[in-house]
Amino acid sequence: MGFEVSTSFQRVALIASRPLGAVTMPASTGVLVRQVVEQDDPTTTLPIISYQRAQREWVFLVGPPGGNEARGATLAALEEAGIRVLDSGQRVWLPMTDRPMGWYWVSPPVSARILPSRTTVIAAARQLTAAHRSATR
Repeated sequence: MGFEVSTSFQRVALIASRPLGAVTMPASTGVLVRQVVEQDDPTTTLPIISYQRAQREWVFLVGPPGGNEARGATLAALEEAGIRVLDSGQRVWLPMTDRPMGWYWVSPPVSARILPSRTTVIAAARQLTAAHRSATR
C-alpha cells in the first residue's frame, strides 16, 4: 500500500488522495472528536499532526470514506465550524522530528492499514458541531 509523497523546501509531505486523506479542525474541536472516536472504538488509532503555534489546527490522517463522501450542506456546516476535508492533491506536511517544534505528532500513527475512515472522523465532528449549534440556540 503506497501513498504519494512529495518533497519541497526540504520537507516531506503526503499528498491527499482517496485512500489517504486528511481532515483539519481547530485543536479544541479535535480534542473532542478524538474522545468521541476513541470512545466508540477503543482499538482505533488516530494519527494527528499539528504545528507548534497558538490556535493551530489539528490534522487527522484518515483512510477512505466508509460510505458516501460528505458533500454540499454537510461540508458547508463543517466549514462553518472550522473543519475542512482536504481535497485530493493537497499536501499534508509531516513532522521531521519527535519534538514538538514546527510540525509534530499529537498522536503518531501505529499503522497505515488501521487508519480511521474519513466517515468516522467527519461523523464525530458533525455530532459535536450539531450539539454545539443546538446548545447555542
